[in-house]
Amino acid sequence: MARAPIGSRRLPAKPVETTVLAVERALQLIELLAGAADGLSLAEISRELTVNKAIAVRLLETLEHAGYIWRNDVAQRYHLTYRVSNLGLRQLQQSGLLGQCTSILEDLAERTGELVRLSIVENGERITWVYAVVGTRRSLRIDPNFNFEVSLHSHATGKAWLMTLPEKRVLQLLKRDGMSSLTKHTRTDLKALLGELDTARRRGFAATFEENEIGVMAVAAPVVAARLSGTRECVGVVSVAAPTNRMTRADIEACGPLAAEAASRLALMWPLDERVSFPNVQRIG
Repeated sequence: MARAPIGSRRLPAKPVETTVLAVERALQLIELLAGAADGLSLAEISRELTVNKAIAVRLLETLEHAGYIWRNDVAQRYHLTYRVSNLGLRQLQQSGLLGQCTSILEDLAERTGELVRLSIVENGERITWVYAVVGTRRSLRIDPNFNFEVSLHSHATGKAWLMTLPEKRVLQLLKRDGMSSLTKHTRTDLKALLGELDTARRRGFAATFEENEIGVMAVAAPVVAARLSGTRECVGVVSVAAPTNRMTRADIEACGPLAAEAASRLALMWPLDERVSFPNVQRIG
């Protein structure tokens, strides 16, 4: 699969008074490098961040000194070190999440033969992919790292989270992120999307058909887990994605109940940590 343009991972613009600009640029740089398998040159980094080369050099030198990037002196290209991934792995290990969830996700990948991903809801504000596994029965595979951003209106994962929220919160999130057209199939009509979310709630999973990327479709189910307080909320999403040249719409929709079953099993073993209880998500039960 073709990889998304580097610029598609750029962080949304925020008012300068609410951010430290240098920190925001440094984080943008880390995300850019995370999506560049062959690294990036100084000129490419300067262009993607829309800064002059002097500022880009200072950012690079700071991150290199901190151990987050390294420079290939021969090719004159910059790469991430594994320090960034180590931070993420340490966070996941502390939660105990992956150790408990891996077997269920691997089983789903084998049953469907396709790409299975787990995402988590962070602070009631965003949803992030944290784990991917591919079934071994298929030779043609989707790149599990294709895109690090979850588009709420075009990804099955985003819709699966939205289907657990009250309409007022759904509207807030969609207004914040927008509903831009990513392919000719992207649903950009708010009323139609709300209707689709109603359908997803009734059947227990959401779906997308070439709405985020041509040639790819997916289904996703929310992980609705109990908290220490006794309430229930969406804490993550399980998704299954497949290329359209291997599966039909009916085929991928048949994976929806399997994803929902896996999500229900994950909910039973999800860590009961009230620190990740989010005030903005709908309380179920």
